[in-house]
Amino acid sequence: MSKFHICKHLLGSFHQRPFPFLAPALYSYSTKAAAPAIPRDSKHSKTVPLRQAKLPPIKPLDALNPPTSTLPPPLTLPASEPNLSGTEKLKFFYRTGKAYLSFYKSGIKAIYQNYKTLRQLRPRIPRGKSLEQALRDGALTRAEYHLVKRTRRDVSRIPLFGLVLAICGEFTPLVVIFLGLSGVVPRTCHIPRQIDGARKKLEARRRESFRQGTVTVREIGKLEDVQKLPKPILAHVGRSLGLYSSLWDRIGLAPTVLLPWRIQKAVDRIDVDDFAIERDGGMKNLSEEELKLAAEERGIDVVGKPIGEIRSVLAKWAEARKRASIIELLSTRPSAWPQV
Repeated sequence: MSKFHICKHLLGSFHQRPFPFLAPALYSYSTKAAAPAIPRDSKHSKTVPLRQAKLPPIKPLDALNPPTSTLPPPLTLPASEPNLSGTEKLKFFYRTGKAYLSFYKSGIKAIYQNYKTLRQLRPRIPRGKSLEQALRDGALTRAEYHLVKRTRRDVSRIPLFGLVLAICGEFTPLVVIFLGLSGVVPRTCHIPRQIDGARKKLEARRRESFRQGTVTVREIGKLEDVQKLPKPILAHVGRSLGLYSSLWDRIGLAPTVLLPWRIQKAVDRIDVDDFAIERDGGMKNLSEEELKLAAEERGIDVVGKPIGEIRSVLAKWAEARKRASIIELLSTRPSAWPQV
């Protein structure tokens, strides 16, 4: 069974109960009646299929920003009140669990919608060419490129996340956060606390890495070959971008064998994105959430920063790219970036 069919099966499972002994609250909110019997054409004795409800089509807002369906939907939780009685607390927890389940359901539906859009874009990608080549050749816009990339990643996470959701039900957010299972959750199903927590941890790790020893521009120069980078710079860039687990920091080592490959992939992603942003609208036209994602990918702090400041730093990045390599910018703070 393909991941796409698994995704459709998961959407249907919200109104079924294949595992009656697991996570009762996962199914308790569904109040739909059983589906009516399928009518038959008495003359020819053939089944007449019922029409299925169609999801609304996804339309990218512009060439620069991917559709919001590639991002988590809004999460609205019931307000907590002090001095609740036992029964009222149970009702509050029930409503909270129901809100989370509705959020996850919307996230999975968004993946399904994005997948349909992805299939429409496939003919535009020439055979034998990568997505990056199609983007540079003008076959795809930046918005379409990121829709394809994010949807492929989300679809790959559907099977394992669906299993976690079926078992844990309304406790899924707790399990994901406290057991560190963010890697199995599709991006459209990331709750705000999960996103903020990951950003804070990464930025704290980045600050500590700079505190241990800031690399100067003179030490790097115009070096662009990742394979030739000194191990301290490899470790710093890997920590700054979150390319390897923080468990390595505890033992005072870094996976320097794998890091050059991972850093090269990150550099290639940034390079093609810089090209696409400049071509399709510029940093100034990125939406707020896309602005934060672009800053994150370039090792720029976003937690607690005003949108105007983040946009200003990214504009500075775009200017500095005219005189410096990506590795140089990733290895230094914005205050050390060369100016045009």
